[in-house]
Amino acid sequence: MAKLRIRMYRTGFGDCFLLSFGPARSARHILIDFGAHMHGEIGTMEPIMDNIEKETNRNLAVVVASHAHRDHISGFGKFADRFAGFEVGEVWLPWTDDPNDAKARAIQKKQLALYDRLDAHLRMQLGARKPNPQQAAALDALANLRGNGAATSALANGFGTGATVRYLGGGDDLKSVANVPGLSAKILGPSRDKAFLSRMNPPKDQRFLSAPGEPAAEVHPFLQFEMRSRDADFKEIVEKSQQPVVPSRELKYLQQLAEVPADRLALVLDSVRNNTSLVILFRHQSRTLLFPGDAQWGNWQSWINADGAHELLSDLDFLKVAHHGSENATPVDVVSALKHKGLAAMVSTQVKPFPTIPRMPLLAELRKHCGVVMRSDWISVKDAPKGPKAKFPKGGKRGTLWIEYEM
Repeated sequence: MAKLRIRMYRTGFGDCFLLSFGPARSARHILIDFGAHMHGEIGTMEPIMDNIEKETNRNLAVVVASHAHRDHISGFGKFADRFAGFEVGEVWLPWTDDPNDAKARAIQKKQLALYDRLDAHLRMQLGARKPNPQQAAALDALANLRGNGAATSALANGFGTGATVRYLGGGDDLKSVANVPGLSAKILGPSRDKAFLSRMNPPKDQRFLSAPGEPAAEVHPFLQFEMRSRDADFKEIVEKSQQPVVPSRELKYLQQLAEVPADRLALVLDSVRNNTSLVILFRHQSRTLLFPGDAQWGNWQSWINADGAHELLSDLDFLKVAHHGSENATPVDVVSALKHKGLAAMVSTQVKPFPTIPRMPLLAELRKHCGVVMRSDWISVKDAPKGPKAKFPKGGKRGTLWIEYEM
């Protein structure tokens, strides 16, 4: 059986995976995501780029950008000129990024307008003052939500290499990928039904929640969202300051955003974009690998109840853990369906800038269902947050920037 190597790089708080099929000298490579959060970088992006160039000999069969969050795509913009020197076969993006899809354009327009209003409101509220932690988290989330213009442009243009750019969604079935013998891909998400894109947090029985009684201090960072013309101080506060007014139809959603625990605010703001993640099931000969990006509840819900979905999960050989191991990105039913004793899982994670990530009850439950669970912060990087000590599993290797698992 042909070799398959899965390399997880430590970008910081971000994702970057390199799949290599076949013997080293003739291997075909697929790069899935390459980014880091603006407050989660640890100084490894450039040496990782160097390593990708060396490992692939500047030849990538497929580049996948799971969704347009900075912590998944910033490297594609930062090193766009270097990627332009690669031979790239295809670039895969979610259908929600397709500029020729009217439904996708409508979603993008609505989201960008909301992000702009939130950003303008917060900055107007702050004036010259330094933001408190809650406000800073919200501004950081908005920066991550808007992705990275250089990266999205480079990806949509195939880095100028002549690569075929595909916009994919749930139900797409690629019978042959990258001219790799026996390699196919089924796209499970994002759904083309907009209803699923807005379903962010799973119900409590599907979440690896905080322990009962754990405090969850509520915060209200958007204090003036509910101002209306009939309010006595509307002219003083809104008209004089030119504070943006949020349409009433969006108030309920914004209130939900504003009332989450402070250390999770940025993640909740990111949730809708996370639900646009490509969810890819690769089949390579007799092996199956699932890469769900940052998929949250709506994305999972759109396919996990379909015929054969639980059998698919029970037969997985590899799982990339969604959304850095956060509490609300891998439903309980998904973990419970994992039955394969030889299953290997990788989670790209660290505690900075979000101390509630990774969610330890989730990782503990995954260890019950997997042969091994590997974390990117097993790699020690100077001045970076330290992860737990780990004994590398059979088939696992460690470099100065990466963890690799061979199947």
